[in-house]
Parts: sequence; structure tokens; C-alpha cells
Amino acid sequence: MKTIVLLLVLTILAFSYPAEYGLGLAVKAGHEDLILAVRASEPKAYTRVLKNGEKQTWNLSGPNKGTWIDAKGNKIPSSHFVFIAPNTLKIKKVTKEDAGIYDYIPLHEPVKTKLPKGVHIDPILPSGFKLDVN
Repeated sequence: MKTIVLLLVLTILAFSYPAEYGLGLAVKAGHEDLILAVRASEPKAYTRVLKNGEKQTWNLSGPNKGTWIDAKGNKIPSSHFVFIAPNTLKIKKVTKEDAGIYDYIPLHEPVKTKLPKGVHIDPILPSGFKLDVN
């Protein structure tokens, strides 16, 4: 009986962990000073995919610094987002439009090399973060 219960619990845990993003959080609209838990290591930019599928990028340098930019290059009002160095993105006041999956683009792309036979690199945890707003 214990074995069946253990297998049931492990199955539930395995299917409850979303593959496309790492962590998730549900907050109410109007929540203040929310630190997004994107596990960023030296970010060049942040990305988000909204519930409607629209992808946007928050640049940390260049002419669009500090603003969400959609796929067409249009600026999205984003005065309630703040970057806190070295690697944290904060929402001053959460709105329903902020719901989506947040991730980051690394400053330095990993160097791809051919590994010797029999050597492999274990995959890392996803860095993304799902934000649900009620």
C-alpha cells in the first residue's frame, strides 16, 4: 500500500512540474513591489510571453533601455517595471496585463564545443517564471 501511495505522489509531482518554465506564482492585481524570480545570470535583456502569445523584450542597454518592446518594435508602456542591478526585475504594481511567462537573454552566449565520447553535460533547470494575475 505504501508503494502505491508513493508512486501516486511521485506521478502527481512529475506531471505538476511545468516543462516550459521553471517556477510560477499567482498574485492579485494591484500587488506592489513584486520581485520576479527569474534566475538570471548576467542578463542582457528580459523576455516575456503574454497570455495572448505576444512576445516582448525588456532591454537593459541601447535606445530601448528600460522599456518593453513587442515583436514589431513598438514600445509598450512599462513605467511600473524597474531593473535592480545586477540581475533582478521588479514590478512596482502588478496589473492583469503583466500575466505571462518571464525569462531572460544571457549577456554571454555559452560556447558550444564538441565533447569527448562518453562525456555529457546535464541540463540545467529552466530559468523562466510564470506569473498569473487574478
